[in-house]
Order: sequence, then structure tokens, then C-alpha cells
Amino acid sequence: MQKMAMFDARWLAGGFGITDEMCVNYIHYYPQRELELCKSAVDLGFLHRYFNLVNRFNDEEICTCPETSVTQQFSSVPWNSFNRDVLKSLYDFAPISVHCNKSSAVRFPGEWEKQPLPKITEVLPDLALRCEPRLSHPPASPTPVELNREEPGLA
Repeated sequence: MQKMAMFDARWLAGGFGITDEMCVNYIHYYPQRELELCKSAVDLGFLHRYFNLVNRFNDEEICTCPETSVTQQFSSVPWNSFNRDVLKSLYDFAPISVHCNKSSAVRFPGEWEKQPLPKITEVLPDLALRCEPRLSHPPASPTPVELNREEPGLA
């Protein structure tokens, strides 16, 4: 709901909705756990402080009314360098709210609001490609293949 992405020369608000921009990561783990999904977003309280701040610098152009959705508020922000830099700064320090569900769709117990941002403790090196470079170009059209139907098991 908080991230913004450039797509077809227009801004899309990020979020969990089907029309929102989002990033998805899949994690495979063993042994099996009851974890169905986890999602995180910048804490809404900090995001509302951002809208209030930039509103003061933009002649009250942004509607910060409680009934206005985050997507509507993002749509009304004039995207100048100041507003972009303040939002980037917010993403660099603001806590996140995490929502994790069990396989039964019941939320995991615990305190998940206003969690600190994860710290990167080690940067992994880039993996070298292990594929041999191809010396020739791939064929320009599909290559016909004849199957021998007389082999056992083929009908």
C-alpha cells in the first residue's frame, strides 16, 4: 500500500489489492510449518504523518481526511523532488506492520505492529553465471521434429 512504482509513465500506489502494485517473494522452507502468507507495509500511523507533512508544504492540496484512502492520498500528492525525498526517507526508517497467517487463515499470535526494519547483516556476492556462452544464434524459426511412432510405449 505504501510503495510507488513507475509503470507506463503513470504512478501506481502499492498495496495488497488486485489493482495495486506489489512485490511478491516466495520462500520454500523445511520442515513444513503452518505458515500460509506474510505481508508487511509501512506503519499506517507513520504514513499518515508523511501525508500531513507534505500537505503543509503543498498548500493543503492533499486530502488527509480519515475517510480518504491511502491510494487517494498518494494520487493527490504532487510528485516533486521534496515529496519524493521525504517518502524515500520514510521508507528508510519507519517501522513496518506485519501480517502473517497460518494455513487455517488464522493470524499468528504476537505483537506484529511497529516492527523495526530488518537489518542487512551480510551482503551476498553476485553469483557467476555457470552457463557456457553460445557461439551460434538460436534458429529463426521452429525446427520440425519427427517422432518415430513405432517405438514401444508410443501410440
